[in-house]
This record gives sequence, C-alpha cells and structure tokens, in this order.
Amino acid sequence: MLVLSLAPADNRDDVSETIRFIVLVKAAPVLTRALDETMCVAGARLDTAAPEWVRLHPVPFRDLADENRFAKYQGVSVDVRRPRSDRRPESWSPLYGTIAPGKFLGTENGWAQRRRIIDRLHEANMCHLEEANRGGSGPDTQSLAVVRPVSPPKLRITERDDDQLKKWRLRAAGAAARQSLFDDPDDRKPDFEVVPWRFQYEYQCRAPGCRTHTQTIVDWEALTLWRHVRRYRDWRERMRSKFEDEMWERRDSVLFVGNQEEYPTSFLVLGVFWPPVGGAQGVFDL
Repeated sequence: MLVLSLAPADNRDDVSETIRFIVLVKAAPVLTRALDETMCVAGARLDTAAPEWVRLHPVPFRDLADENRFAKYQGVSVDVRRPRSDRRPESWSPLYGTIAPGKFLGTENGWAQRRRIIDRLHEANMCHLEEANRGGSGPDTQSLAVVRPVSPPKLRITERDDDQLKKWRLRAAGAAARQSLFDDPDDRKPDFEVVPWRFQYEYQCRAPGCRTHTQTIVDWEALTLWRHVRRYRDWRERMRSKFEDEMWERRDSVLFVGNQEEYPTSFLVLGVFWPPVGGAQGVFDL
C-alpha cells in the first residue's frame, strides 16, 4: 500500500499535540494537481471544556491501513500540527501513523449520544457567517458551523462543466497510471472515479431577510448514494427522496457547513445531522 505523509514537510519542526474528537464530516476525496488523493475530515473536539469544531486536512483516507480507518460518529485520537498555509482557527494537519479510532456512537435512544455533543455546538446563521468571512480567513473567524434552515432544503442536481470534468479525468488517469507503476496489483485501491454531477442544497437560513443560499454538497455519503442509484432511470428522484424527505420529515435536522481557505465566503454543505424529533440527550465516554 502506498504510504503518504499526512502533514506538510515544512511543518516537521512545528510543535505537535494530541487531540480527541468525534468525526462528524467525511468529505468526498479529491485529487490534487500533484495527483495525491486527499479528503477533509471535521468533527467536534472532546478534549476541550466544551465541544468545539476541528478540521483535519489532508487525510488520504483510502491509503490508510484498515486499522486506522474510521467512520462518521466515531471517536478518534490523533497527533496534529498547525498548517502554515491555512489560517482558519479549526484547521490542523494530522501526523502520519498517529490516527487511533475509538468508540462509535450509534443511534440508540433517538441518537442521544450524538445529540449530546452536537447540541452543544453553536448554531450560526449562514448570512452572518458569510459576512464575517468577507475580510478573508483568519484565526478569529469561524469557518465551520451548524446551520438550521427555515424549512427543508431543496436538492439541485446539475451537470458539471465540461472543462472541469476534462481536467479531473486527466488527473484520475494520471493517478491510475501511477498506481500501476508503484503499487502491488493485489493491494491496489479502486481507481478514482470522477462524478459528472453537482449536488447542491438551496435553502433559507434564519437571518432576517435571507435571500436563500445555494451550496454544493461534498459529503462522501452523497456520492456513495449516487453510485448506488445511478443505474435506475429515476435516480434523481431517489436522491431527492433521501435528501429532501427522509433526512427532514419528522427530523430535527441541521446542516454542517464549512468554507474554503482560498474562497472564504464560499461555503459548502459538509453533511446533514438528522436525528428524530424529540430525542433525549445522552452521555458520552470516548
């Protein structure tokens, strides 16, 4: 299996620390210009006075050993350093070989254990988040948040731009060729697949006068669902059934959102937390 360093080389002399958090977000993997496959992981820290957001990047998840892989809503311990190229307060670079998955929080008791953590994360209005980030990213500017729409969002499905798809497919072909050269054929991961569709949520936040937000969904689960339903003629309706109905009807649902360092006002939907209405709060021990 290909071994990758999780932390940038210019960070090797920086001070590291160990953090504990529960995974709330696993974004879909992307290919960099250097043909490295990485993903962004975000969650709530459990080693602070109150739960607070944390972002780990880059994480080459599909290159991790099986014992180091983790699921959403699983506790994780990892050594991290501050990245020099990312000023967002929640961002950290994980160090290779230090990821230790822990306890998984299930959906028992109306998702009580998960709610116990997420209900303590501050809810924000999307309009206010965008305004706060207009001056650029910074150590005091929030870039991850819980947002509660006024009503269930609508799912928009559109084709991606041809030029963008061409660029991504060239990267995917290059990454596959590199695997063929250097990896053991019996230990190769599946080739990177470019998804030709963009999935977006359109919704109003609770800020007075909100004119709606349209944000791309980067949750890995959205692309996994598409791969499962794409063989059906009504695949769009099947995806809408999941993202407009199942996740919101009789649910106390909220969005997890985050921005991009280079485009601080461009926020993405990182995931949906959709516990049943009226669930109790539980205790956690990770």
